[in-house]
Amino acid sequence: MGNLMEITGTLVADGNGNISGGMFDVNNPNGAGVGSVTVGNGSTYKVTSDGRGTATVKTTTSGTFGFDFVLHSSAGGLITEFDTGGTGSGTFELQSPVAQTDLAQAYALSLTGADSGINSMSTVAGFTLDAGGTMSNGVQDINDSRTVLTSLSLSGSVLVGAAGAPGTAQLITSTSLATLTFDVFPIDSNHLKFIETDGAAFLAGDAFPQSSIPASPSTYVFTLSGLDFTPTTGPAPFVTGGFLMTDGVGGVSQSEQDINDAGTVTTQIPFTGLYETTLTNGRTTVTLTGFNNGSLSNTTTFAAYPSAGGLQLLEIDTSANSGGVTTGVAYPQSATTLASGQGYGLNLTGSNSTGEEDVIAEFTNTNGNFSGLIDFNDAMGGGSLSGGNVFTATYAPDSSNSGRGQISSSAFNLISYVVNGTTTVFIEQDSNQVGVGSFSQQSTSATSSLAVRHLAVLKVKPGAKGALTKRH
Repeated sequence: MGNLMEITGTLVADGNGNISGGMFDVNNPNGAGVGSVTVGNGSTYKVTSDGRGTATVKTTTSGTFGFDFVLHSSAGGLITEFDTGGTGSGTFELQSPVAQTDLAQAYALSLTGADSGINSMSTVAGFTLDAGGTMSNGVQDINDSRTVLTSLSLSGSVLVGAAGAPGTAQLITSTSLATLTFDVFPIDSNHLKFIETDGAAFLAGDAFPQSSIPASPSTYVFTLSGLDFTPTTGPAPFVTGGFLMTDGVGGVSQSEQDINDAGTVTTQIPFTGLYETTLTNGRTTVTLTGFNNGSLSNTTTFAAYPSAGGLQLLEIDTSANSGGVTTGVAYPQSATTLASGQGYGLNLTGSNSTGEEDVIAEFTNTNGNFSGLIDFNDAMGGGSLSGGNVFTATYAPDSSNSGRGQISSSAFNLISYVVNGTTTVFIEQDSNQVGVGSFSQQSTSATSSLAVRHLAVLKVKPGAKGALTKRH
């Protein structure tokens, strides 16, 4: 089985195929632990005409890393580790210079990973930074393997680093976690990437400026992922996606979800609910009735933090016999149609019986027919790297024109949800793998898509995948 690993950092590309510098932090609690890695000489990259790329990053202390990526524009794209030392999916973006005073605003922060015992852990928080980087109005929710702590007071700081170096952050909560320390890599003042550096826990994630709950009816597209729990089966990998319909005055109605619970797929489950319209330091709660979190619980409650990166969600149920550790993002929907005649980048992270599999692809949509190339990293599951494979698929939108659709291919089968004109998120609906991911339209003029800036990555505890069968 694979173990948790998280990487966040910077690379300096010279425009001619050379990576001339950079550094990144690696959290590998079952391996090398927590450490910073410096990019060494001889690191290179290349990009093909369809926006696909590869990078070979040589480091001064930790060997060589391989990456495959797909550009959605010159400002960034999707990336997957592509070597036999590990596997993972994420995003990369062009950095802008950030001064300390640029960060003087309110943020929502979402972090996922593991605690010191390598148990699944996620947290969401809100705070305001002053011009010197000191936090105020801080509040935090934590779900540590179903030990739930809500509305904790939060203090600390976020400080910008020197040129070429990450900044640092301290999160001080009113719990035994005490002070957690992080490196912070600003994309710009509206997007900060955090990775923990103290070894007290192993968390990484994103911060975006806080926003408000719309006071008018709104449709959100969501995906959530993590672990569910039942007394008979214990923890199991779980993903869900669908539509959350709010009425602007505290009600949720006409909403539905699809789920993949350890390979058992159930579709179009209706649910209703309530939410608090008034925010406290950027925080509200959403309680959903009929929402299935894998244990057929009658109600599921989430801490919710509205932000420019979407509605950041964390499950905060406390039942001893149900519930789970699920987290994700709900995005305001502004389109329901997948554009034809366009190129797209896709990545997926999934769990099967032998470990994690990560996939990255580039394809063109022609009236619902996808064609392109796809790479698989199943190395941590006892398989191998497989790159440059032909990828074909068919896309069938629902007749309701909701933005929901079915994607069928020889590699995987997906249920997808259009977020806007450029971005779609999805869950996998196969019985032999639980997966979640997104794809984004490629355009030379595109800016970074909010929905793929923060991927809902599947966090699975080793040993929790026995119901799944390996695919290849």
